[in-house]
Amino acid sequence: MSGIRKTMGSVASYILPQNTGKTDDPDPVTKLTSRDKYLVRSTWSKAMKTPADNGVLLLTMFFEKHPDYIQLFPFKDIPQEEFKQNVRFRAHANSVMYALSSIVDALNDNELLIQLLTKTGSSHVPRKVTPEAFIHLKEVTLELFAQLFKPEEVEAWKKTLDVAFSVILKGVESVKDT
Repeated sequence: MSGIRKTMGSVASYILPQNTGKTDDPDPVTKLTSRDKYLVRSTWSKAMKTPADNGVLLLTMFFEKHPDYIQLFPFKDIPQEEFKQNVRFRAHANSVMYALSSIVDALNDNELLIQLLTKTGSSHVPRKVTPEAFIHLKEVTLELFAQLFKPEEVEAWKKTLDVAFSVILKGVESVKDT
């Protein structure tokens, strides 16, 4: 009987979220606590139930606040009022959500996280995406999340995105310096 309990405990500890209540165990690299990571993952799982729709919401909000950035995208020739129904726009919005998802998925693997974020920054330089554009995207993302999530969840996202975008910006700068 004790063997079954050990096995069930192992299975439960593998499946169930870990350390959801700890707030004083910051990761030495990211400074995110277990609680921060838990809140980010749990809210993100809700957003990923309809990634294309939520990506459209995010990008639409981004372009409403910063219409000049539309020129940097492959759908710049599409009227803004058609974005929500346009397949090209929806596909890009979906890919933005999956890029954010890769950040969430890598929260416990700092080396992978840094590599993903650095690549994100450096790969956008040839497309003329500026550091300011990334900062504006982060601000709009947090503004949207403030409408969707509880304050504690938004704070966890703010900490996560601060870390993520600081590495993305280093990726941008690494290409500019060469």
